[in-house]
Amino acid sequence: MTSPTLTAIQTQLNFYANPSVAILGGIGNIFVTIIFSQQHRNACSMYLVIAAIFNTFYLAFNRVLQYFPFYYLDGTVRAFFLCKLRSYLPTVLGQVAKTMIVFACIDRYMITSNRATFRAFSTTKRAKYLIVFSIIFWPLVSCHIATETTIIRGICGTFGVYATIFSIFTIIVIGSIPPITMSICGYLTYRNMRHIRVRIQPAVNNTNEGNVNIRQRDRDLLVIVIYEIFIYVLTASLYPIVLVETIITNNTMSSKTAQHLQIESFLLFMAYLLLSVNSAAACYIYLILSKSFRRDFKQLFIYTYRKLTRGAEVVTHHGPTRTVKIRNTQV
Repeated sequence: MTSPTLTAIQTQLNFYANPSVAILGGIGNIFVTIIFSQQHRNACSMYLVIAAIFNTFYLAFNRVLQYFPFYYLDGTVRAFFLCKLRSYLPTVLGQVAKTMIVFACIDRYMITSNRATFRAFSTTKRAKYLIVFSIIFWPLVSCHIATETTIIRGICGTFGVYATIFSIFTIIVIGSIPPITMSICGYLTYRNMRHIRVRIQPAVNNTNEGNVNIRQRDRDLLVIVIYEIFIYVLTASLYPIVLVETIITNNTMSSKTAQHLQIESFLLFMAYLLLSVNSAAACYIYLILSKSFRRDFKQLFIYTYRKLTRGAEVVTHHGPTRTVKIRNTQV
């Protein structure tokens, strides 16, 4: 495939695919936040809510990067600040969201364990501590990105030895640790499910109906998290592969042809696009896989519709010369 063809494909994808992913993903993540926010007593739901919130910010910020005019030739403080921010903030937002999915995987493993001590760790109180810890941890760990990213000859990026260090950091932190941890927890959870029958007792409402509902919801969350692992591995695998290839070729080739550089640029663009898909796909995965989520999604629409139509009750006004009737549209 020729270089102009790759450029044309990249341009079209950037014009159509990226905005579509950002808009649909943002809307979907808002629905996930609203629906799971109503499940206060479930640690896994809390992790999924925070992941959806940070994924929304991640998609929105990346869209701003595509359309906001960044100029780095003036060498002002503003230019340096924007340069550092565009590398630092997406990393922090993305990593907090991914960490929440990792925590959700660990939570599902603990909740399916036949050990009471493991199941006892799955509490909303501990979930809140872990969420706060992650929100503090990743800005601190990623601060080297803001420190070392700079502008050279009007180009914002990482240069020299740090470019290699940053690539290795990305390969380990984004491409290795999350999928490996998710896969291990997913396998252990699957093994637990084969050996025991999961029975989740509700915090309140000890009726038989309440028990069934809560057990079904936890099983749905388990299925959701398992497929989250699959989608993450599928969409995040290309990015570290491209970075590994870039590191190897940078250290083994004296110079790269224009076509080679264009192919690398295209693959890196596709890797970023797949990462955006990963941040945008949650709601649609849940709709496909979870009966409980589909039911909650439908109930949310019904509730919203009734709230919107409640104000249009039948009201009849009698005046001295006329009678005005307003039709009742309440459901």
